Amino acid sequence: MIKKLFQNQAEKVKTGFWLLNLDKISKLFFYLLIIFLPTQLGKHFWPNSSFVYGLRLDYLSPTFYFTDLLIILIFIFSFSKLLKVIKNTPKKYLLAYLLFLSTLLLGLIGARNFLVGIYGIGKFLEFSFLIYYISQNYRKFNKLFLFFCVSLSILFETILTFLQYFNQGSVGGAFYLFGERAFNAITPGVANASINGQLFLRPYATFSHPNVLAGFLIFSMLLLILFSFKEKHLIKFTILGSVFGTAALLLTLSRAAIFLWLIYLIVLFGLSLDEKYKKRKFNSLQAVLLILIIVGITIILFLQNNYIVQRFLTTNLLDESLMQRQELMTQSLDMFWKNPIFGVGVNNFFNNLVIGISKQNDFLIQPVHNIFLLVLSETGVIGLVFVLSIFIKSIAMILKKKQNKVYLLMLIFATIFLGMFDHYFLTLQQGQLMLAFIIGISISKS
Repeated sequence: MIKKLFQNQAEKVKTGFWLLNLDKISKLFFYLLIIFLPTQLGKHFWPNSSFVYGLRLDYLSPTFYFTDLLIILIFIFSFSKLLKVIKNTPKKYLLAYLLFLSTLLLGLIGARNFLVGIYGIGKFLEFSFLIYYISQNYRKFNKLFLFFCVSLSILFETILTFLQYFNQGSVGGAFYLFGERAFNAITPGVANASINGQLFLRPYATFSHPNVLAGFLIFSMLLLILFSFKEKHLIKFTILGSVFGTAALLLTLSRAAIFLWLIYLIVLFGLSLDEKYKKRKFNSLQAVLLILIIVGITIILFLQNNYIVQRFLTTNLLDESLMQRQELMTQSLDMFWKNPIFGVGVNNFFNNLVIGISKQNDFLIQPVHNIFLLVLSETGVIGLVFVLSIFIKSIAMILKKKQNKVYLLMLIFATIFLGMFDHYFLTLQQGQLMLAFIIGISISKS
């Protein structure tokens, strides 16, 4: 695959492909954005507005990431084209967007933390542009390049995941530059899984939490399948990436993500048996490998002494983490009832948390683990309607496409499902990038 990729580029050089023009340069920066999506390379700033209850929160820290720089460069080199596209955009969509933006600003009137709200709106504008850029250019992207970029990312994260698992801590060295943070099994607040009295460190790779890593792995594996739709020579690489990605996913011990991916594997296997899909994408080799993946996971899940199955079996509603999540859900609904129209303000969830003296402040001060409740509490009914309309619009646009419907629907439903159990699609740079990419390709024209 790699040899063919560079052979193709050598041919394009001869035909003047690399003659500089703004459109091609913006696409080059977009390919780099995909490669660096899982990284956390950035500069954090710590103004007073980033502190809550005396604790500084990464969620509220204005941060300039390397991926932000890439988005800015994409914006600069696509600006003239963007203006032309906006002029041809139906005015009702532009008006709806501006009205929603106005409600976000109105919601900050009287908010407890105005500055982080402005920062949040700035991030909303940034990723709105990215969604728009992807939706307008997705058809023109080199899918072979995209496949290569995603493959590189998933390979890097999988290797680091295994190294962290066997080391039971961070690896260090050059990995720090890509976002790996120093930690081990006894680091305060680290994500350990307690199974039958034994602690297992859940790998982070270059992400801020194992659950985000798990979401990225599902996101990447589905993209590999999507980009190899018409490229038969990429199927074997897709399967190889899915095998490694599945193994790394199991090590994260992320219950929701593992459950979802198991269901998706069964769906993919079912599609491979359908003659209509078999002619397009699958052959007997792929079917056999999918069976092996499913059988392997099934064996793992049914081994009685296996820590992965014990992770599921030992779950109960009295777990401390689940109790904290329930408390956060309760408080998010209280915020909504007090501010039903505009919410408490963008990024103001933390400043409206009520922490009792007996509670562990540093563990409870986090977003509610549900993107819809987070939107509802911070932006009210108006915000929730806007977000739901985006998802509905995305699904409607996918259903109109002539091909790739199933994989795109799997991507959008994975976002919805995982978003019901976590918040990173709205609160973390890497999650926001994934969400922007998924929405962008979903609403792109066929």
